Amino acid sequence: MKNRTIINRLIIAFSLFVVSIVLISCHVQDKTDSTQTTKGWQIVRPSGEDGRLNAISFNKEIGWIVGSNGILLKTEDQGEVWIKCDSPVNENFNALHFINFNSGWVVGDFGMVIRTTDSGKTWRQLPIPKEIELYGVHFLDYNQGWVAGGDLTTGYIFHTLDGGESWKIQYSALNQHLWHVTFTTEKEGWAVGVSGTILHTIDAGKTWGQQNSGTNQTIYKVRFVTNEIGWVLGTWGTILHTQNGGKNWIRQQAPGEHFTDGYFLNQKQGWLVGHEGSLAHTNDGGKNWERRESGTADANLLGISFVNKTNGFAISSTGGLLYSINGGDMWKGKNLNPNATLKSVAFKSAKEGWAVGVNGTILHTRDGGHLWQSIASGATGEFATIRFVDNNKQGWIVGDGGFIFTTDNGGKQWHTHSTIQEHGHLGICGCQFSCFCSIPCSCPAPEDVSQNIHIDNTSFFHELYDVHFVNSHQGWAVGHEGRILYSEDGGRTWIQQASPVDYPLLGVFFVNPQCGWIVGYQGVILTTEDSGKNWERQQSKADIPLMDVCFVSEDEGWIVGGNGTILHTSNAGENWEYQERQPISFLWRVLFRNHKTGWAVGSEGAILYTENGGQTWVRQQSHTDQWLYDITLADQKTLYAVGLYGIVLKNSL
Repeated sequence: MKNRTIINRLIIAFSLFVVSIVLISCHVQDKTDSTQTTKGWQIVRPSGEDGRLNAISFNKEIGWIVGSNGILLKTEDQGEVWIKCDSPVNENFNALHFINFNSGWVVGDFGMVIRTTDSGKTWRQLPIPKEIELYGVHFLDYNQGWVAGGDLTTGYIFHTLDGGESWKIQYSALNQHLWHVTFTTEKEGWAVGVSGTILHTIDAGKTWGQQNSGTNQTIYKVRFVTNEIGWVLGTWGTILHTQNGGKNWIRQQAPGEHFTDGYFLNQKQGWLVGHEGSLAHTNDGGKNWERRESGTADANLLGISFVNKTNGFAISSTGGLLYSINGGDMWKGKNLNPNATLKSVAFKSAKEGWAVGVNGTILHTRDGGHLWQSIASGATGEFATIRFVDNNKQGWIVGDGGFIFTTDNGGKQWHTHSTIQEHGHLGICGCQFSCFCSIPCSCPAPEDVSQNIHIDNTSFFHELYDVHFVNSHQGWAVGHEGRILYSEDGGRTWIQQASPVDYPLLGVFFVNPQCGWIVGYQGVILTTEDSGKNWERQQSKADIPLMDVCFVSEDEGWIVGGNGTILHTSNAGENWEYQERQPISFLWRVLFRNHKTGWAVGSEGAILYTENGGQTWVRQQSHTDQWLYDITLADQKTLYAVGLYGIVLKNSL
């Protein structure tokens, strides 16, 4: 798991550097809307708000999801269709509880409590004594309920006897921020929080006593299936089980680092979700927990709920919805975030292009990026890169789960190919519009439906971060744990090449079928002169992540990466020299049109431009401070860039 979320961890690793750079930099621009018409870069698709989904709950076929920036979603058909409900506020919602189809409460930041009595048609904000962060809510009936949370110093439990019209503090304690509260009867309940806190009451909260958890880790959730049998779960693999109402808590072992939620169908069957796409299942009350593949490693799973034994749902920090219709044996995905971050872009012409991103997002435009059609992929994870070769008919998409999408008709139809290795061979599922199957593969009959893509996310994790084809048949893909894949049939089959490193490889570029370079974590630069049969390391003078590489000839090329690094070579990489260091935390992509003219994009809306081969770089006005992850040249006169929260920029040269 250490290298699976390379993008997220890179951001964290350099967060202090970002702060220092922002303080000294005068280049960050304010956002503007899509009506910007000045010369240079224009925002043709503005960025939206964070689409984080924080909690999910079902009451038979009726389900609810809440999230950041006032997100309220409802389904009335067991999750087939989700409808956005009008929210009275735009604050972050963190938890919800419904006592029946009509009556429910939602809590969030700044002491936010809202209530509905008509199944979400209308909501009313309720007063609470303190503007603290609320993370837990539980009601026994229309009148009696509790909310839990805290501020920087103190944890609180509030109690109401009139449906939330008025509240009284039942509990407060220093350094005990609380994350969840639940009751199994009118009298007995539990609340959990930081430093291993487990509180217990048998008098409806008049008094709260501390139970011994045996841990100092933060506990996020408490789940009971009876008055005696329950679980608590939290950071660093914390999962504790009790069979006597919490008198004794016994540690269980489950695959994953930080567990954020759990759902238990009964005393035996249960599920856990957590950071980095963690998903685990038990059939024996937690004596044994088995890892299940969620298909996403670059998002945290924050909630899970089942409608019945077969239909289950999980939600993610990027606004993705995972769903299973076979008891969790296989999970597919839907993107519920209209502002999903876009990680890569490719245009066939000045008007027609594609963009891909988190939550299996695939977007298609025919009008230069103003309007985008969403193509359902069924994928749960992140699409990292989309690329077309020069004829613009053959294209490829790579990302989480080790799958590769290919098209040979300009994106009208896509095929899916697995790259999961078994017994030394790469298993290939090459069915058109069919599922991405784990081995052994039993593929369904092809469907002759344009742009209809389905993918099975039960594969082992083999994230791919970049792909590059030098012609219509020869290409390479790189990714997790030093993985290098080679295809000579347009991506239908792949061979794994020997790699001299075992950490993430992030960028790949070939100037011809023989000569290529790969860059990645810890400043690694690899090169080959024989189509990848042999890869050798070059000296980079860097120990930070190198994100992308671009060459304009066999001799001259550029590399970008962390700390605003730009490296240049004029002798095929025998020597790499630093060009002008930029006050930017990350540069993600580099693109050169010829030996002189090039661009690089990165954090804080950075777009750098050079017209002298990188001897000097000028920061162009992007009109945004959102991170930009990719840039492409649609034709000789049109550039596009994409990034955080779905932003798309265009530059007509």
